[in-house]
Amino acid sequence: MESLQDILANKKFSPPDEITLIKEYVERKYKSKCRVRLQRGTLVLSVPNSALAATIQLERMSLIEACHLKTKKLFIRNQ
Repeated sequence: MESLQDILANKKFSPPDEITLIKEYVERKYKSKCRVRLQRGTLVLSVPNSALAATIQLERMSLIEACHLKTKKLFIRNQ
């Protein structure tokens, strides 16, 4: 029987599709790096400065539609 350590060592972890879509959207549209994490069913988008956070907040609905985020909440903050 395999140990838990062996099973997890062979597992390839990948981020959910929503996280990848949000990162690509922010990089493509705003030319900026960001961090996205999933926390208790909420996607937390962290950007480097408050000006970008405010801009994304104003265009939040277009980001939600472009990335198909119908089931999860989106929270935007600066780092």
